[in-house]
Amino acid sequence: MFHVDLTPFGVDMDRLKNDRLARLQAAMASHGLGALLLTDPLNIRYATNSVLWLNMRATGIQRFAIVPAKGTPHIYERPFGRSRAEGTEKPGIHALNSFMFEMRPPVATEHFSAQVLEGLSDLGVAGEPLGVDSLNLGAVESLRKREINVVDGLPSVLQARRVKTVDEIQLIRWTTQTKFGGYDMVRAALNEGPVAEERLNMLMLNYLLDRGFEAGSEFIVIYDSSHEAERPHQEPMGTDLVVTEGDLVIVDATVAGPGGYYSDFARTYSLGNKPSDGHRARYAEAYATLQAALPLVKPGPCTEIFDRFGRHATARLPGLDGFHGVGMSVYETPWLRGWDPLEYEVTLEEDMILSLEINHYPVKLEHIVRVTASGPEILSTYPIEPELVSA
Repeated sequence: MFHVDLTPFGVDMDRLKNDRLARLQAAMASHGLGALLLTDPLNIRYATNSVLWLNMRATGIQRFAIVPAKGTPHIYERPFGRSRAEGTEKPGIHALNSFMFEMRPPVATEHFSAQVLEGLSDLGVAGEPLGVDSLNLGAVESLRKREINVVDGLPSVLQARRVKTVDEIQLIRWTTQTKFGGYDMVRAALNEGPVAEERLNMLMLNYLLDRGFEAGSEFIVIYDSSHEAERPHQEPMGTDLVVTEGDLVIVDATVAGPGGYYSDFARTYSLGNKPSDGHRARYAEAYATLQAALPLVKPGPCTEIFDRFGRHATARLPGLDGFHGVGMSVYETPWLRGWDPLEYEVTLEEDMILSLEINHYPVKLEHIVRVTASGPEILSTYPIEPELVSA
């Protein structure tokens, strides 16, 4: 479901749109851009609060946006419905053809670059550096032939999206807390006896979609981690494999909530609440690592936490696999992973949203947190499995 009005979720719609655009334009100014040409649907959504076919990427453009360093973005998309029949344009929307690069004659790419140049001229930024986020090389070359100064625009986009606005944080809070009921359902099903992984996945997916999560963004990972080595493939999505007594099951559901915002946290359960002594000990190690890692999440260079899991860590915490940002994508900047070299270190800022991962297989524990001046605010307050935490 796509929600036109996000106010029922505690969001100020005008503030959400204006704050995101302000962050983006400030990032553009810091990189000296006159405009951004956005083709990635998520970046267009961030800049304009509008959606069309999230699966259409830069090789099959049916929509793009030009964001000036100052002023209102212009959206270009193929006409639909009445607009197409009547040959009219919606307010703020400019008509275009479908530029299926390399799948159509080369003239289609030339038409694309001509329309971009016309749009830049209309906005008064022709001749200024134009950042692009995701565009095939043929289209970039076509823009440059028209003497458009094309540069990398992705750093500006990532700079804007890495710190969340107050309404983005509210949407991630709502998504996180609403998922708790789905985790309860999976936990209850595991207490009833042997069950196929796929049934657990569908329980979670149906629960989330019924509560207004966005269809088409499914990434449900619920699987029997006790038999990871025996799985017929590496992707840990649900299969017809049956979870049996004492097996550990990782639950990690990351369907996008209202406004397209994700939440990413994981828990590990035991079917029948009868884990082996080995599983219980493994879980205790993972839990201790999570507790030790949380205080290390704070603004500034992440040297202290990096020293506990990086490639050259001297006091490695068992299972600590780093962290990644979360927002309109389940994986966003900032990002640090286990065994990264020292030069990959990043700096954390207040109001970044991170998923802190403990991958101590067959146990996985993960919290989603907000970075604050006083340390991490845990958003995923859903309980850790009491049957697996040593007293």
